[in-house]
Amino acid sequence: MHPNADKLLASRFDTVIYDLDGTLIDSAKDMQMAVSHVLADHGLPPVTEDDVRIFMGQGSKVTMGKAFAKYGKALDDEALSAVTREFVRYYEADPISHTTAFAGVADVVARFARLGLKQGVCTNKFERPSRMILEHLKLMPPITDVAGADTFPVRKPDPRHILLLVERMGGSASRTVMIGDSIHDVEAAHAAGLPAVLVSWGYTATPASELGAEAVIERFDALPEALGRIASRS
Repeated sequence: MHPNADKLLASRFDTVIYDLDGTLIDSAKDMQMAVSHVLADHGLPPVTEDDVRIFMGQGSKVTMGKAFAKYGKALDDEALSAVTREFVRYYEADPISHTTAFAGVADVVARFARLGLKQGVCTNKFERPSRMILEHLKLMPPITDVAGADTFPVRKPDPRHILLLVERMGGSASRTVMIGDSIHDVEAAHAAGLPAVLVSWGYTATPASELGAEAVIERFDALPEALGRIASRS
């Protein structure tokens, strides 16, 4: 990386907001186990980790609806809310046993902290398990705040999910970038007037390269360079 890239990056951005699942962490196994517990309680077979990677991204309720739909079970809103509560109980009992950070994440968030960048997570997972995971993986700190699906009255792709978090962190929306893995991250970022960077390995059925982000990275340690390139064009 060019020796001035860090300086350029820090001159353009003061806040970095990350998606969680599929971006910073691989949580599919723990999610798969919790979803499958609920399905078993209702007499249905388990889902696979690959299923869960595709079902995730819009919150637990959507994930559970897709899991039941896989087996031809359409749930009304009351039933869907009930199975979502069941899922949350299972998942929050143990969200960390099989969840890991992707390679390079710890080093990059530490590097950004040294540059003085504010770092937060904006996720459609509930806030409590999100914080538990980030603390367990020693990513919080340097990450200092989390907005989950239950933190504000809105969630991604609503841009206010990001903007309310940035405001709470004391950041500047005009100097913020969103790092994610799906169309919901791109839509939320662009609606908020922010650039978006996507990871190529995330939880999405559509390739990241087709989702309209300002950059796509193949390794997490490529993020500083990608932000430097965006900064140079700004």
